Amino acid sequence: MNWCEACERPEDSDICAQCGANITPLARTPIPWRWRLFLVATVIYVIWRIYQLVNWLT
Repeated sequence: MNWCEACERPEDSDICAQCGANITPLARTPIPWRWRLFLVATVIYVIWRIYQLVNWLT
């Protein structure tokens, strides 16, 4: 889905149906490494806590 800057609305085609402006697709920005590190650390922590819970229950 593209975004028309002039109309500030989403558009499916490369030309806006309302104002007729050419629409360029938005470039995706990569996820910062800090967020990736945070997500990996969170997953490791949750797995560790589940492991502790299973050991505590048995």
